[in-house]
Amino acid sequence: MKPIPKYRSRLPLFLYALIDLTFPLFLLYGLHALLLDQAWLEKYTWLGGLAGIAMVIGVRLLRGYSRYSERSIAQKLALIFKVWMLTVLLLIFLAFLHLVAQDYSRKLVISWAIITPFVLLLLRLLVNRFCYAVDANPIRVVLLEEYAFTDFERSRLAQQNVEFEVLAFDEQADWLQKVRDTQPDYVLLNTHQQPQSDLIKDLTHLELDGVRLIKMEQFMETFLRKCYVDYQTVNLDYLQEVTAYSRLNYALKRMVDVSAALSLLLLTWPVMIYAMIRIRQESPGPVIFSQKRVGLFGKEFTLYKFRSMHLDAEKEGAKFAEKDDPRAYGFGAFMRKTRIDELPQLWNVLKGDIHFIGPRPERKVFTDELEKDIPFYHERHLVAPGISGWAQVMYPYGSCVEDARQKLMYDLYYIKNWSIWLEIETLIRTVGVVLGKKGL
Repeated sequence: MKPIPKYRSRLPLFLYALIDLTFPLFLLYGLHALLLDQAWLEKYTWLGGLAGIAMVIGVRLLRGYSRYSERSIAQKLALIFKVWMLTVLLLIFLAFLHLVAQDYSRKLVISWAIITPFVLLLLRLLVNRFCYAVDANPIRVVLLEEYAFTDFERSRLAQQNVEFEVLAFDEQADWLQKVRDTQPDYVLLNTHQQPQSDLIKDLTHLELDGVRLIKMEQFMETFLRKCYVDYQTVNLDYLQEVTAYSRLNYALKRMVDVSAALSLLLLTWPVMIYAMIRIRQESPGPVIFSQKRVGLFGKEFTLYKFRSMHLDAEKEGAKFAEKDDPRAYGFGAFMRKTRIDELPQLWNVLKGDIHFIGPRPERKVFTDELEKDIPFYHERHLVAPGISGWAQVMYPYGSCVEDARQKLMYDLYYIKNWSIWLEIETLIRTVGVVLGKKGL
């Protein structure tokens, strides 16, 4: 199977290597200036320089500088963390071996060890975005049948330089040669018809040519990072593939939950006090809004938020929240836009009702209706909901059944592919959404 180059040139790979080589030293220098009131010493130059060299060697050995890499952000994060952890362990070993460990500032080295991998990832994302705009190699995909991608899907695929051409199989024409003429990287097996023997033969020849044959489910997970659910011919495989977290994964999530919730409480308590004062001034009534939501295994729990809507917001009955919802008062609309109204949910996280990251918790009146219209909808309740989630950071704001279908596909992807690295990626994307960046 032939590799598919992600870039036309090796410029992005050179920039990645340059970042890995130099920024550990630059960061160490910057943190030294911030944290220590003493002159820069040569030993720190050696520390930062050796770290950069070790990073480049480690990433190179793990093919992190390949033009053919298809790693997601979560996988890139995993790669950087693994190499960085090995680098730090190597440096600690060398320091103890030469009896110089006590000569270094613990405060400085620990801060540097924690911050560096995140900065390296952020810089890679910035370089990646720049290079995609100027140097990305187009990915050509041939479809066996027309498929109605949504505008949002087309936009995300265009960002990845994916180009489509529909070439329906015709045994009377030289279909194989037509496909070869397009020089595709993938043939998308999106046909609902029983495959004919001639089609199977031609697809086999294409595979021998190095063309990748990919099912719609694999394509969606690879390029759109969502689980494809064909609502015309429901595939029961999802009942087997999407399962609850293992005990180890749950323990890791709980560790992230408590750490993130406590850290955010320490950082945002002045914002919360200010929000309570403003709510009292603008909209008389309770500051905290509590409501029953559906959680783990379909059981209800009480969710807490800052009240962002008028007291009579549901005088006409329950309805989905909307973007720029007219039921919100002035400061309430600002809280919804900046997610400040979600801060009291940190108490739900500490109680264990919800995770920091997970499917959005909905009201039972909505989940009962959506379950009637959307197969597998209750699969999202195999795990506890979250303040933020993969669907929220990957799909725009929506308030209709079709939006709920699309978001379910992202929720299923998150549950099926959960890892600590996907968790961290979702946290990073959440920060981007709060800051107004809809795609990272």
